[in-house]
Amino acid sequence: MVIFGTIEAYEVAKIKEFLSHSLEALYPLLRGKKILMKPNLLSGRPPDRAVNTHPLFVRAVAEILRDCGCRLHVGDSPGFESTERALKASGILEALKGMDVGLRTFEKRVRKRFEGLSPFREFILGEEPSEFDMIVNLPKLKTHTVVGLTLGVKNTFGFVPRLEKAKWHLRAGKDRRLFSQILIDIHRLVDPKLTILDGIVAMDGDGPSHGRVRTLGVVAVSDDAFCLDCALEGLLGIRVPLPITEVAKREGLIKDFEVEYKGSIEIRDFEMPKTVDVDSPLPKLLRRLLRAFFLRKPRLRRPLCKGCSVCADVCPKGAIKMEDGLPRFDYGSCIYCYCCQELCPNGAIALSPSLS
Repeated sequence: MVIFGTIEAYEVAKIKEFLSHSLEALYPLLRGKKILMKPNLLSGRPPDRAVNTHPLFVRAVAEILRDCGCRLHVGDSPGFESTERALKASGILEALKGMDVGLRTFEKRVRKRFEGLSPFREFILGEEPSEFDMIVNLPKLKTHTVVGLTLGVKNTFGFVPRLEKAKWHLRAGKDRRLFSQILIDIHRLVDPKLTILDGIVAMDGDGPSHGRVRTLGVVAVSDDAFCLDCALEGLLGIRVPLPITEVAKREGLIKDFEVEYKGSIEIRDFEMPKTVDVDSPLPKLLRRLLRAFFLRKPRLRRPLCKGCSVCADVCPKGAIKMEDGLPRFDYGSCIYCYCCQELCPNGAIALSPSLS
């Protein structure tokens, strides 16, 4: 079951009202549980940038869980800064002030064996999921230049510590299907029992950090992130399944499910990243050939660059070098994971067609 609702602004009382009705059947299962809330915490950006799960959204969920007598923890592994710093800069730490919520830094190295869809069998996580009675997954509705959208399944990639994330990008290379398999394996390892999506203010275009901020007024709840992601793609009018959903459907991880709407939801002109095909009627092989031909390359917006070297530091392939205080791209080595564009704190990296 996936439940959609409409909330136009970040008002804690209205978010709690929606959650109270949506989670009513789950309340007996929640009482007294040790719970880890896992928001999308890409980096320490302010709430108006729509980069992270909104602080008041996290507060509303925390209050609902606290009222059930739950013992609460919150954390994530941001791209290039400490969890505590990102929680503070994002406003989440302030929003949870006065509540008894433990901080988890995701800096452990928990080795897990798992035989899933990808050819890999060992994964390193920053926290031990089994330490908690329940993981509550709190994704943000945003676009993503590699997998199209970063929703419930992609959000659990945050369980991977910072440096380990780059290794997975490197192993997957340009193969989006393989990267999707890796993301699915990690999600199944983490196994969140509840996913609550923040799409009140969302991001489209070339997300997940520098896209267009827009108010959609969408919230969603499900006990199955695969179904939630699939349902949301349909709500956004995406005709060709995105990589994660495509793989999940092929492997039988998405079966028939019900969708309930609490309110009228209409989303128009949602812009997907130009790096992802979502509505082409052409055969898959031809789409791949065209994508390769019109591949978008990361390029420097020189006036915006501060020479911070974050792009070079996070590049899993080492395809970016700093020269005279500016990044230089080695496109022969680039695997087009777009980590540089995603984590640049100044929006100084654009994605331009190869032919431009």
